Amino acid sequence: MLQSLAGLRAVSPESRERDQRAAFLGLVGLIGAATTAICLVLSQFGGVASAIGLGGLILFASAAAGAALGFLFSVPRVLSTGEDPTVTAGGKRGSANNRLMSTNTNMERISEWLTTMIVGVGLSQITSVGGYIQSFTGFLQVRSGATLAAAGPFILVVGLVSGFVFLYLYTRLYLSSLFLHVEQLMSRVGLQDLPKAIDQIRVIAKELAERDNASMMKYIASVDQPSFDHTMYVLNALLYEDRGYEKVLEIGDELEDTAATEMARYWLIMAAANGQRHHNLASLGASDEERAEARKAALRASRKAVLLDNTYKRRLKELSNPKASDNDLQDFVKDPEFMKIVGQ
Repeated sequence: MLQSLAGLRAVSPESRERDQRAAFLGLVGLIGAATTAICLVLSQFGGVASAIGLGGLILFASAAAGAALGFLFSVPRVLSTGEDPTVTAGGKRGSANNRLMSTNTNMERISEWLTTMIVGVGLSQITSVGGYIQSFTGFLQVRSGATLAAAGPFILVVGLVSGFVFLYLYTRLYLSSLFLHVEQLMSRVGLQDLPKAIDQIRVIAKELAERDNASMMKYIASVDQPSFDHTMYVLNALLYEDRGYEKVLEIGDELEDTAATEMARYWLIMAAANGQRHHNLASLGASDEERAEARKAALRASRKAVLLDNTYKRRLKELSNPKASDNDLQDFVKDPEFMKIVGQ
């Protein structure tokens, strides 16, 4: 392995998907605004152009109103504020983590107030709907003729319902996950999703520090909460120890359910550890099934690393050079699937 693995936290596929969904909603808004502006210009002319412009304005204005209602009706409620509902022996609630910020629920309150008000006002004015529609059609008939006057109420209802359904479903299906993601980030401000094997990391760092007098290892052994970067540093050092890859794989398995899997560096280390395992299994005369399992794990980790950070292709290829000092993946130098991963 390379002594210095300057792996960066890469953007995960889940993060990219969240960004794309948010960008899509922004794109829909821009297209709607641009189309509305075009319709506004057309409405200033006479004849068919004016009718098309007014029809478009009715459609997009009602769709915007419906979308606003759909959002208000679908704003998710924040149930967690970072407290653990379990009660301690002293009768006090335990705290899962000490949050530095609390969730702003103003949007929820406004949504509830407006929803209640809209429903109440709507029910009280339902008998006046016929008069409003008649006034609306009268305006359209004066402005653009009988055709648009007849179609106007239908366009209004279609836009209102379409906008409501679209943003209601989009919020429930996609935007709610964004709200949840933000809530999870806020609940971990100042903390990291630390591995269960954190005590092992400290012990290993302490042993390496005492043996090699390494200042970085001394620091990691002394901190209260080693970070993921600290953990990767220790795991990287373990790869140089005799059969150290076994401990790396053990700790790496516990990290599978943490945010470490969003780091290309983590997958590079796991690929190297599985590469060492694959090579040692051959020298120990292990079965083909065991070697196939190690190969599969090494290829999976390599693929994950490249997916998160394309520049890791070069690092993986360097590790497959049998003549290099760091040749953890030397068994894969002629492996077709591995060569495909590294772009050869």
